Amino acid sequence: MSTPVHAQDAALASADLLTDFDHLEPHIGADGTPLAYYEALRDAAAESGHYVHWCERYDGFWAVFGYEEYTEITRHPERFSNTEPTFPRYALGEPLMIAGQDDPEHRFARALVNSSFGPHGVQVYEPMLRENVNLLIDGIIADGAVDIAQLIARPIPAILTALLMGLPAELGPKFMAWCRAISEGHILDPEGSKPLIEEMYAYFDDTIARRKQDGGADILSTVINAEVDGRRFTHRELRGFCTLLMLGGIDNTKNLVGTLLWRLAWDIDLRTRLLRDRALIPRAIQECLRYYSPAFTARLLLEDTSVGGVTMKAGQMLLLCNPIANRDRRAFDHPDSFILDRPPNRHVGLGLGVHRCLGAHLVALEARVIVEELLDRLPHFRLDPARPSRWWPGFVSGMGNVPVLFEPQAPRRDVRGNAGVETWLASARALPA
Repeated sequence: MSTPVHAQDAALASADLLTDFDHLEPHIGADGTPLAYYEALRDAAAESGHYVHWCERYDGFWAVFGYEEYTEITRHPERFSNTEPTFPRYALGEPLMIAGQDDPEHRFARALVNSSFGPHGVQVYEPMLRENVNLLIDGIIADGAVDIAQLIARPIPAILTALLMGLPAELGPKFMAWCRAISEGHILDPEGSKPLIEEMYAYFDDTIARRKQDGGADILSTVINAEVDGRRFTHRELRGFCTLLMLGGIDNTKNLVGTLLWRLAWDIDLRTRLLRDRALIPRAIQECLRYYSPAFTARLLLEDTSVGGVTMKAGQMLLLCNPIANRDRRAFDHPDSFILDRPPNRHVGLGLGVHRCLGAHLVALEARVIVEELLDRLPHFRLDPARPSRWWPGFVSGMGNVPVLFEPQAPRRDVRGNAGVETWLASARALPA
C-alpha cells in the first residue's frame, strides 16, 4: 500500500528552506498535511550533505533532520539534556517530571512508574477504554455527520487521563483547556494563559493533598505512596507528574488518533484490509506513528559537541525532528509511502532510548481500541466533502478536525447519566472550528 509522493510546490523551493524552518507553522500542502514540507526539508538536508542545520526562528536553534543523527543524540543524554524538552519552552511554573529530567532524577522517577505504563500494566485499562469509546459512539451514531476528531479522538485520551488520576471523567474538557494554555498559550497568549495554569496547579495541589490523606487505587495514588531506596516524590515533583500525565496522556494520543481516523476515512484499501484482519491494526498504528509522527522533542546542549559533521555550542537548543527523521531514506525504504507491512518499523514517532515516551504502550492501546470499535460500528465512515479536514500545527500536531459522514443508526445505549461522556459530547460540539 502506498501514497503518491507529494509534489513540491514553489513555496518549498526556497534556498532558505532549512534556515527558515518553523516546526510550529509548517507549510500545509494540497493534501492538507505538512508532509510535502517535511519531505522538502529532508531532501534539502540530504543535498547539502548535512542532516543537522542551524535555523533562525525563535532566536535560533539546531534542527536534526536525519535518523542516524537523531539516534546518536538520544544515546548521549549526558551531552544532550532533557531539562528543556519543549521548544519554545512551554508556559510551566514547574519542570515536567520524567520528560524534563536527566539522570539520576530521571532514572529514579521512571523506576517509580514504569510498571504502570508497561505493555502488561496498561492492559487493565482496556475494558474502561472500550466502555467509553462505545458510549461516545452511542452519543453520535444517530447523527450521520460528525467531526470524528473532536467527538472521538479528542475525548477518549482526556477521559482516560482523568480516570487514571482518580478524577471525575467530566474533568476531561478542563484538562484540554489546561493543555492548550500550556502548549499554545506561551506563544499565542502568554498573559491570558497564566490564570488557567494557576488554576491547574491549584487543582493538582488539592488533589495531591486528598490522595495523601485518603489514598486510592489510581496511578497518582500509587506514585504518591511509592518508594525507591527510601525516597518518595516531593510535592513539587508530584505537581510535575500530574502535568506530565495530562500533557502526555492527551496531546500525542488525540493527534495520532485524529490523523489515523482521517486516513481511514479516505484510504479504502487500508480500511478494507483492517476490516478483514484486525490483527493488522497494531501495524497500521505503528506505521501511522512513523508516517504522521505527531511530536517534536527538544534538547539543551550541555557541552560543545559535533554531530553529523556539524559543531554545536553548549547552551544552544536542539530540536529533534521526529516527523522528518522518520522519512530519512538512509533508514527507511520508500519512506514517503504508507506501507502497512513495513519490516522492520524502527520509527522514532514516540522518541527513542531512555527518554522514549512513558505512555507509548498506552497510546497504542487507546488507538487500537478506538479503531477496533469504530470499524465494528461505523465501518464505512467517509470524509464529508462539504467540510474540509484541518491539520492543527504545533509542537505536537495532527488532524484536529475530521468531519465525516456515515449511515445513521440507533444507539445501543442511552448515554444520559454518564457524566464524563455527556459533558464531553456537549463540550466538543460547542468548541469553535
